[in-house]
Amino acid sequence: MKKEYIVFSQRLAATLMLKGFVLKRMEKTNRDNSNRNVFYFNESNDLLKIVEDYKNIK
Repeated sequence: MKKEYIVFSQRLAATLMLKGFVLKRMEKTNRDNSNRNVFYFNESNDLLKIVEDYKNIK
């Protein structure tokens, strides 16, 4: 089983999908009164590089 990379930011998840990474699954957060989603991707070196670039731009 591949390791999962968890994303809490909808904007980052959208960026990853636009770059061609496939969303593995999506769930609602377990917090009370929260409408937020959690996004799961397969972790890879390419994905980690895109995330790092995204963080540096922000």
